[in-house]
Amino acid sequence: MKLNFYKKKQVDELARLVDEYHISVICYGLRTDFTSHLFDGAKRLMELADVIEEIPTICWCGKKAQFNARVKAGKIVRGGEQIEMGGNKSYVSLCRRHYMSGKIHA
Repeated sequence: MKLNFYKKKQVDELARLVDEYHISVICYGLRTDFTSHLFDGAKRLMELADVIEEIPTICWCGKKAQFNARVKAGKIVRGGEQIEMGGNKSYVSLCRRHYMSGKIHA
């Protein structure tokens, strides 16, 4: 299940199903949005999950990417709706240094 679109109540319901029916539920998704704030569902899952595994991504500079920057016209977008469909062309993974400075490539 793609987590970043879930709400807290839905994650609570998944936890209930896991405990009540003794089943495994595997979720995946982004922890934070393009403004570096946790998605509600991701925050709640991190509070309740039995196991959390991170799949690291890499910034263009080679460091660990911790931020998902929204990009339009070659510049980082700092405001707008939390969820915007746009695919991979609208987002780039960056380390903190490059996210803060706005530098999206070498």
